[in-house]
Amino acid sequence: MAKRKYYNFKDDLERYPDAWCYVVYSKRGAGKTYSALDEAYKDNIACIYMKRTNDDVAFICREVENGYDTSPYFPLNRDKGYEIYPKLIDKGVGGFWHYEDGLPEGLPITYALSLNASKRVKGFDASRCSWFIFDEFIPQLGERIRRTEGEEILDLYMTISRDRQDRGLPPLKLILFANAEEISTPITNELEIVDIIADLNASGQSHYYDEKRKILIHHITEAESNTTDEAKIGIYEAMANTAWGRKTFLGEFARNDFTNVVKCNLKGYRCLLHLTYKGHNYYIYVNDDGMYYMTSSQGKTDIHYNLDRETEQRAFYLNWQIDLREALTEERFKFQKYSMYDLIKNYKQFFNVGRW
Repeated sequence: MAKRKYYNFKDDLERYPDAWCYVVYSKRGAGKTYSALDEAYKDNIACIYMKRTNDDVAFICREVENGYDTSPYFPLNRDKGYEIYPKLIDKGVGGFWHYEDGLPEGLPITYALSLNASKRVKGFDASRCSWFIFDEFIPQLGERIRRTEGEEILDLYMTISRDRQDRGLPPLKLILFANAEEISTPITNELEIVDIIADLNASGQSHYYDEKRKILIHHITEAESNTTDEAKIGIYEAMANTAWGRKTFLGEFARNDFTNVVKCNLKGYRCLLHLTYKGHNYYIYVNDDGMYYMTSSQGKTDIHYNLDRETEQRAFYLNWQIDLREALTEERFKFQKYSMYDLIKNYKQFFNVGRW
């Protein structure tokens, strides 16, 4: 029987040692969290392990009862004979300790922390932690998230990393793990890597490393984490060729629509609008047939909206969103990059433009 292969986080660390941010996504069950927690424990690396809510932290820090263990260390204890057990410290805060003779030893090897609790605990010293792991950074279907989540994560990262560097320690490593559910999230938007992920997805490649920004994007492919032929039965056979199957078994962003992201010759188009957002300039063109195209290619127009200002976010929404969304619905609006499509299609997820 062929042995199943799993992802090894150590490979990314050794190949890209200077990265400060590792963004790793895949199908379900590739071994991302397992590998990272194992590597940290073996190398005596203290970590912060972040989940989204206080309930998430309470769940993974439950005391083991009748063999029911919800800790992310349970598979490691089972497979490798470790004795690492959790304890809830406060609301949204917990820890995982190595046990010897039934008693916890020293400080936690890993702190469990919820994003909800991060503002309350910014004063505690986590500078001994070298890794900041945010597990499931891509929300599950139906999970509610704040649009400011990306900023909150990076703010907390900066607080911890600054304390470390003040003590002469290397920068904190931010490690983002998720299943391939949705390409546009608060943290991927805040890092401005949505288009990189989209391009990587289209290329069929597994890695993209930004040398200048020191950010690694890694799509774990079937070659790196495979399922044995013997295991490809039941639901695998039934769902392999569906959108759900491509997401679950191959780690593709099958729920995202990339068909409106195309290259367009601007001959016959005139520049209609100029938008500024997060220091980037975008231009929306239109032709006589009512076809629209959004691009970073500069054009001349007197109509400009700075979407970094609240009043202009609302003005653009009131003046243009109905017409542009109608064009999008009627397949008359195309985009140079996925982030541009996302900005127009999901405008209310980026900006609070409700009643004032």
